[in-house]
Amino acid sequence: MSEYSTPVSVAFEFQRSTIQSAHEVVENGIEAQKQFSAAMVDGFAPARDASERSTDIVRTGVDTYFDAIEAVVPAGSGVEEVREITHEQLDLFEESQLDAIDQLESGFDESAEATGEMLDEFLSALDEQVTTLLNAHEDLEGQTIEMLERLEDSLEDLQAEFEARGEEMQEQLEAQAEAIQEQLEDVTENVQEAASETTAA
Repeated sequence: MSEYSTPVSVAFEFQRSTIQSAHEVVENGIEAQKQFSAAMVDGFAPARDASERSTDIVRTGVDTYFDAIEAVVPAGSGVEEVREITHEQLDLFEESQLDAIDQLESGFDESAEATGEMLDEFLSALDEQVTTLLNAHEDLEGQTIEMLERLEDSLEDLQAEFEARGEEMQEQLEAQAEAIQEQLEDVTENVQEAASETTAA
């Protein structure tokens, strides 16, 4: 790998690490939500408040996650649309979660299972989006490195051509200098001969 492409690879790797770290934050928030759903057995009013707080934590994690992504991917890559869709899914999830809490008296076990399934589906969709994004990011890295290597090759070719032409020009200048030197010597010799003839006369 060239001296130019190595720092680029390091930068891309750092960006991917940032995306993956943000993704882990979201996953941890969802796991906390799932654990909360499984443990929610007493009191429906406190459960509603806790559910809203837990969903807010997940929403904050999602925003942090997409902020990190938007900072490292090109504009117009569709990240904002995915963020909006994710928020809509969270809104729907929160609404269904609160509805489920209202009906927990008659079927808490079924409701908790449904909540877990919804969270699993949400996490699965998010995992798929992250995988797609990371693959696109790796493709972009490959294209960038390829472009840099081509540019480096072009610069090396240009430098070699410049050096070759420099040697050629130097040889031409030396040849011209030798020719001029020879002409000067001929002129000097002719002048000396003419002067000698004039003196002899």
